[in-house]
Amino acid sequence: MFLSFIIPYRNRETKRVIRCLQFLQNQRTDCDFEIVLADYGSDAAKQKSIEAICHDFGVNYIYYNSRRQFWSRAHAINIGITAASGQYLVIVDVDLIYPPHFAAAMLQKIDEYSFVQYQCYYLPPEVSDYEQLAFDKSYHYPVNSISESGGLIAVPHHAMYEIGGFDEYFKVWGVEDMDLKKRLRKIGLTCKVLSIEEAPTFHQWHPPASTEELMPTLWLKAMEKYEKRKTEVKVSYLSQTLQEPSRPALKIFENIEAALAGGASAFTFEYPTLQSYVLFAKTFYALPSGATLIVQQQFESIQANKKARLAGFFQRINRLLERLSISYRVTEYATFETELVSFTNVRDFLFYFIADNQDMIADYAFDTVFQNSITCVLIKK
Repeated sequence: MFLSFIIPYRNRETKRVIRCLQFLQNQRTDCDFEIVLADYGSDAAKQKSIEAICHDFGVNYIYYNSRRQFWSRAHAINIGITAASGQYLVIVDVDLIYPPHFAAAMLQKIDEYSFVQYQCYYLPPEVSDYEQLAFDKSYHYPVNSISESGGLIAVPHHAMYEIGGFDEYFKVWGVEDMDLKKRLRKIGLTCKVLSIEEAPTFHQWHPPASTEELMPTLWLKAMEKYEKRKTEVKVSYLSQTLQEPSRPALKIFENIEAALAGGASAFTFEYPTLQSYVLFAKTFYALPSGATLIVQQQFESIQANKKARLAGFFQRINRLLERLSISYRVTEYATFETELVSFTNVRDFLFYFIADNQDMIADYAFDTVFQNSITCVLIKK
């Protein structure tokens, strides 16, 4: 195979997947290519559906059982890289629609000493007849900025192994692509651009995702600080053998009452929350290897009270501290504005705790109903 299209995926609508695969399969037949879809833990029903679609399209479908774990675009792409056989790897967004000459245009642009960023039009919601899109004309739709984005990229296969792949420290989305470009440049690759005029590609419209629902507070800022401070070129992820993970936390998650009756530890966050965070950490660290800690908590609506007058002051302090090189933990003083424990604060704490203590966690399962409930199962390594 000369080109490998790699699609990181989890739980997106089947019609988007079908549309993306249809347009990829329409590439000119004189271009040798393969498509690898790395499913990073879709729910069981969605998994079966997407696997069947991939089979019909002749797509290499890989499922990695990360259900009820945080989304990691970096890990999903690395899974695809380990299965790819192409000389060059093209990272695909499942929302994209590709012109039939895309592969040919990419092969004319890329070489062993360069990586290529490509562009796309962002379609408005009123565009729904995708079959009528013309690939031989210009549009006035917004186009992604090469300088500000890097997720749409093609890279020589050897270069990804030379730098160790995407850095999987980055969770949720964003920044991992900027980090990748920086490391590719450090090993001597130059950046080329496959412009929107050369290969008109279209991004299907979808409602914007709520950052508040998907991403913990200040997470993106923490990732940006990490990326700026990094000095190493190579990470170790692609040197690891890809194995189907053992997921005992999922089995416990499906029958929490039985796990608690069998001796698993339970924890409930209480006011004052900072003291509760410390107690949670002490409780987990004290567990013997193989033991389980479970959080199963409902959250009340927070009502304004006289303490809320402090919120404005804390917000001003937080905005000041965010501009400085100070840990996110220092800025979270707004927890004192109410005696009710906040869903967002607990969700964010657990997210950071799991990310910071991955080496001590054998497996975990994490699920939320935004602003309402949190269920988390942690198994000590």
